[in-house]
Amino acid sequence: MSKWFSGLAVLAMSLPLVAQEGEQKKKPAPVPAKKIAVPGEATKVELSDGQKELAKIRGEYNKLQQEAMKEYSEAKPADRQALIPQTQEKLNKIPRGEIAQKALDLGKKLATKDPGNFDALMFALSMANPKSPDISKEALDLVVANHSDNPKIVTAFGMIVSSPNGAKTLETIATNAKDKAVSGQAWLAIAENLKTSATRPGLDDKKVAEINKKSEAIYENLEKEYADVKTPRGTIGASAKAALFETRYLGIGKAAPEVTCLNIDGDKMDTLSAYKGKVVVLDIWATWCGPCKAMIPHERAMVEKLKGKNFALISISGDDKKETLTSFLEKEKMPWTHWFAERKGILKDWSVKYYPTMYIIDHKGVIRAKNLRGEALEKKVEELLAEMDKEKKG
Repeated sequence: MSKWFSGLAVLAMSLPLVAQEGEQKKKPAPVPAKKIAVPGEATKVELSDGQKELAKIRGEYNKLQQEAMKEYSEAKPADRQALIPQTQEKLNKIPRGEIAQKALDLGKKLATKDPGNFDALMFALSMANPKSPDISKEALDLVVANHSDNPKIVTAFGMIVSSPNGAKTLETIATNAKDKAVSGQAWLAIAENLKTSATRPGLDDKKVAEINKKSEAIYENLEKEYADVKTPRGTIGASAKAALFETRYLGIGKAAPEVTCLNIDGDKMDTLSAYKGKVVVLDIWATWCGPCKAMIPHERAMVEKLKGKNFALISISGDDKKETLTSFLEKEKMPWTHWFAERKGILKDWSVKYYPTMYIIDHKGVIRAKNLRGEALEKKVEELLAEMDKEKKG
C-alpha cells in the first residue's frame, strides 16, 4: 500500500488545496488578483491566470480520484468494505508524479509574486511521491528560496521538517524571515520535531537528554521572544509553555507527575502514586476514537496474559460525559482500571493533543516510553517487569 494513501483515510480525503509558489527570473510582471463587485453579493476575488492554470491541474487530479473511487462511492455501505483493496489499488495507479511535474513546471513558469506561484509549488509537493524525490526537492528549494517571507509558507513546514535536512532548512527560514509569525512558527516546528524525535524507540537516556535539552532551549526562547505571536493554534507563547512542561516533566526518563482522577469503580478519586511498585500503562483515550477502540482487543489479551504480575493498565477517558464511558463499558469488555478525566486535570495539565496518548511508567514511577501500541507496547511492559524482578532478586 502506498504510504501516500492509507486505507479508508484516502476514501474520505478531499482534494488537497494547499498553495505553493516558485520563482523564475525575467518573467512578466505578476497578474494581481482582481476584486469584482457583484450587486447583492459579497465581493469576489478573480483568479489570476496562474491560479486558473493550477485549477486545471487540480481538476485533472480530482477527476482521476473520482473515477478511481466511483465504484466504492456508488456501492451500498454494507458492500464497501470488500471494495477497499481494489479501490486502493486504483488510487495508487493515479500518476501523481506526472501531476506533480505539471504543477512544478507551472510554478517555475510563473513570476514569484503571482498568486498561483506558491500554490503550484505546494501542490507539486503534496502530489510528489517517493518515486519522484527530485520533484519534491526542486519544489521545496524554490519555496524556501523565494517565499521565506510569505506568510503562507507556514503551511509547508510539516513537509519541510520531514524532508532531508528539513530542520536545517527550517532554521534558515527562521533566521532569515522578516515576518515574526513566520520566524516563530518555523522555530516552533523545529522544536516540536526535536521533541517528537526524542520519543523514538531505541534511543539511550543520554541521547534523549541531549535532544530534550535542544528543544527546551528553543521553547524557552519562543516563550520569551514570541509570546504574543498568534498562530491558528493560539499564541506561540502558550504553545511553548505547554511544550516546556511536557519536556521538563513528561519526557522519557522523568518521574511522572502526580495524577488525581475519578476512578469509575466506586466513583472514588484515585492517584497515580498509589500504583508505585507496578509497571503502569496510562492509556489516554475516548470512546469516539477509532484507533483507541482498535487497541482494545490487544489490550484485553495483554491484561489477561499479565494477570498476577505487578502491572496495571489505566485507561483515562477524555469523553465529555462519564455516562458515555460507563455506557460503552457495559457493552465492551475492558477488565482493567478506568478513570474519567472530566475534561480537566491530566488532559489540560499534560497538554493532551491527540488520542490515544500512551505513557509507559516503570515501578519507580519513571516514564520509560511513550505512545507505543500493540506488540511494541507489550514488549516494553514485559521488559520493565523483568527489570523489576531482577532488581528484587538483587
